[in-house]
Amino acid sequence: MRPQFFQTRRRALLALATTGAASGAAACGAAQGTQAPSGTAGGDADAGATKGLLVQPVIPSTDTAVGRNRFALAMLQVGKDGALPKPLAEAQLSLRFFHPIEPQPVVKGEATPQFRFVGDKTKGLYIATVAFDQPGAWGVEINGTTNGQPLTTARVQFQVKAKSETPAIGAPAPRTRNLTRRDVEDIKKIDSGVTPNDMHEISIASAIEEKKPLVVLFASPGFCVTQTCAPQLGEIRQLKAKHGSQVNFVHVEVFKDPQTRTPYEAVTEWGLTSEPWTFFVDRNGMIAEKYEGPAPFSELDPALQKLL
Repeated sequence: MRPQFFQTRRRALLALATTGAASGAAACGAAQGTQAPSGTAGGDADAGATKGLLVQPVIPSTDTAVGRNRFALAMLQVGKDGALPKPLAEAQLSLRFFHPIEPQPVVKGEATPQFRFVGDKTKGLYIATVAFDQPGAWGVEINGTTNGQPLTTARVQFQVKAKSETPAIGAPAPRTRNLTRRDVEDIKKIDSGVTPNDMHEISIASAIEEKKPLVVLFASPGFCVTQTCAPQLGEIRQLKAKHGSQVNFVHVEVFKDPQTRTPYEAVTEWGLTSEPWTFFVDRNGMIAEKYEGPAPFSELDPALQKLL
């Protein structure tokens, strides 16, 4: 392997600038309102890689850090003769992780991701649970097939932070006093959905005090650029229908002013710069799981049952 084995994000960003194909893979937009989420992308095939269908990997995560992560990957099929890239769904992939990546890449682990989607397969992600032991520049190599056809080997680098900016798994959940329906005259102030949901009865802080498992969804279903927030809310409502008697559920609207993209204080307190985010909090008030972007019921339910 040679230096520059892992491509930088520049070429993939150029591809994304000309197509909305992977918009659903990224979270719905920067909660701060002035800067888009700093996802990492890239990955032309290496000159000596296996020949096959040309693909482009995109890593949409905004908060990959040392420790256990829900590693998310979107895949684009590169178009021919100037055609725009298009999402590649339900491929069979294998991942190899490298750190360091220069001057000589060192293999640090492998994973087999599962394809997950909410509502629309074109906005699906390949998900794997991965632990990173050091901060800095890492690389992932992607191999696989789709419908029996091999994919070109794709490689992309990404940054691992020393410390998560959002509440880390195993850390105490912020005791946030977010607004509830009793704090506002119009429920639509704290719920942008067409039909406001029933997850505004209790604040995060009060829910934690009850010593019950807690599901917190940060999402703006009425203002979601990639239209993944409303579908994600639907997945959470399925969870509530099944576990509502044993688990507290709280939905936090992201923007107090959608026009200026000004977030609610709760969003800032949790360190979020994208949406939607789903957090599981255990009976002791500790973060048990967290999911950036779309996460289907089939992925969420088994993890929540472990907290009951």
